[in-house]
Amino acid sequence: MLLSVSELRQSWRSWWSFSTRPSGPAWLQVVWTVVFNTAIAVVLTLIAWAFVRLADPLKTLMWNFVIAQSIGLTVHALYEAGGYLLGRERIEAFSTRSRVLFFAGIPIVGCLIGYWIGLTLLGVDVGRIVQGAPRVVVAIVTVSIVFSTFWYRYIAGKTRLARAEAENERERAKAVELQRQALDAQLRSLQAQIEPHFLFNTLANVVSLIDTAPDKARLMLERMIELLRASLAASRSERTTLGQETALIAAYLDILRIRMGERLSYSIDVPAELLNVSIPPLSLQPLVENSIKHGLEPKLEGGSVRLSARATDGALQLDVEDDGLGFSPRAGSGVGLTNLRERMTSLYGAKARLVVEELARGTRVRMTIPLAHID
Repeated sequence: MLLSVSELRQSWRSWWSFSTRPSGPAWLQVVWTVVFNTAIAVVLTLIAWAFVRLADPLKTLMWNFVIAQSIGLTVHALYEAGGYLLGRERIEAFSTRSRVLFFAGIPIVGCLIGYWIGLTLLGVDVGRIVQGAPRVVVAIVTVSIVFSTFWYRYIAGKTRLARAEAENERERAKAVELQRQALDAQLRSLQAQIEPHFLFNTLANVVSLIDTAPDKARLMLERMIELLRASLAASRSERTTLGQETALIAAYLDILRIRMGERLSYSIDVPAELLNVSIPPLSLQPLVENSIKHGLEPKLEGGSVRLSARATDGALQLDVEDDGLGFSPRAGSGVGLTNLRERMTSLYGAKARLVVEELARGTRVRMTIPLAHID
């Protein structure tokens, strides 16, 4: 599978910083190790060529290549084995002493084993060298310690930087989440408050209907109780279902239909399979209120409002459409729709859309949010 330039860059950075959670496939980490080892072999050969007249540069390059690959791949294998046996989460939580033992100790052991493997592959009798020239072993150990010291210093610096960046990222994410929760709570609290004039007008209608139409008065009062109960519950909840939200809207519109009489009709078209879809509480109420307030109440003969829902391309599309007087899409910058748009953006980001469309007769407000079900 081909990898993008960005994926290759991330994989290289994770290898170079020795991330305990490397980015990209495991085989690519081995490739980077081989590339790095090859570069080391070339550099060592160039240094030797610069200071010593080499009789056979290619042979020297081959020796350096074999030894560099043996050491590098051995160290890589030891780190991988350590991560597998100890667990990467445990390594990340190491104390300073444990980190020194792990990140500085493995290269020392890897260099010794790698030298042994490399020299053996080149046909050298390592056992005879150890017995006949122990200074060679001391030199190898010394080089290994020096290399491990510099390597650990680099890794320690990278680790501190990575931890600081991770902590900053967690703080930023926490601040964004707190801001989102505060905004969501504020907007839901505002939306949960029944407008005083609506409440007073409804109660006044109930009083006026008690003598002339007690059945209507009773129905209006029952629907008002349902609306208040649902609004209070929604203000305390972080999510609700489309079925619960449409029930709240039906109670609200029933009250208005009793008040407005024949001037108002409504329909709710929500497929049964979408009733259990998760939506933010009180997200439809401002859309319906907007249609009534701007489209139907000012119209002498009134009109109708229709709420519909459908699933499309993994998203939930909610339409509130009326055949009232209509208003310019610029009205979408009003307080109600602006607050709702900000709330949807805080919850879903760019995946949420709120569009106001001016129709031949009336207005349609379309809200689109990601589709998710509540089990």
